[in-house]
Amino acid sequence: MTLCELRKQKGYTQEQTANILKIGVSTYNQYENGTRSVPAPVAEAISSLFGVQTADIFSPKYFTVSKT
Repeated sequence: MTLCELRKQKGYTQEQTANILKIGVSTYNQYENGTRSVPAPVAEAISSLFGVQTADIFSPKYFTVSKT
């Protein structure tokens, strides 16, 4: 599943998701669109929020997870 699909399943807007994660909406939008690398701690927080394994949504095929 994509971040967008997972977010919509939870009934969240991008703004709500960003607020929960304590990041900017534009930053979250870039994560969802795959135009920005996701820091490992944020990837873990997103996975926890959506109740999925990090590897299930942040596979190298779709995302780049940065170590910082």
